[in-house]
Amino acid sequence: MKILIRDGDWWLGEQLAAALGDDGHLSTPLPYDTVIGHDESTDELVAGHDALVVFGYNREPTDPGAIVDHSTRQLYNLLQAASGAGVKRCVYVSSLKLFADYEENLTVTETWRSLPPTDDVPLLACHLGEIVCKEFARDRLIQTATVRLGFPVVQGDRSAAQSSGETAAVSGNDAVEAIKRALTADSLAQWQDIHVQSPVENQRYLMHAAEELLGWEG
Repeated sequence: MKILIRDGDWWLGEQLAAALGDDGHLSTPLPYDTVIGHDESTDELVAGHDALVVFGYNREPTDPGAIVDHSTRQLYNLLQAASGAGVKRCVYVSSLKLFADYEENLTVTETWRSLPPTDDVPLLACHLGEIVCKEFARDRLIQTATVRLGFPVVQGDRSAAQSSGETAAVSGNDAVEAIKRALTADSLAQWQDIHVQSPVENQRYLMHAAEELLGWEG
């Protein structure tokens, strides 16, 4: 399998590319500042790829307009070209921070409505990216799995997530494993939301969908 990784210069993208290579897959990391237009250059960029991984929430840019454009217009251009090139699946890596305003004692699942903030532009842009991907999936142009990662994303293994003291933490190792499984899982719907965090003390979010669809061991 050949995978295009948008924003692949983030440390998690670099770790994912290395892990995919270890499994015998090919990957093309795309730097965050790559401008994706609606032209032949984007068609050439996606040609020959089987799947996309898009990191929707990983930067703190100084220009709010730039990140919204990155997550809406440019993402649309990428998905339009990818669907036209026959790319079958997109894994959109989102954040469980979209549910952070719910009280911690509530059993939040994938069926709950997200609560995108108006004062956090990167997180709002992440939410808008989910919507763009969902519309492509609804039109059956490309299958999309939205993997909402816990927060913070902690470099290392599960012990590092546990040591963070955060009830919604996810380790980098767990995040990479979840993305890899979402790329190859056979039982996903055309549009699929999956919540993933590491098993930590007083774990905040349920992993039932990840367990059922990805064989997740929490």
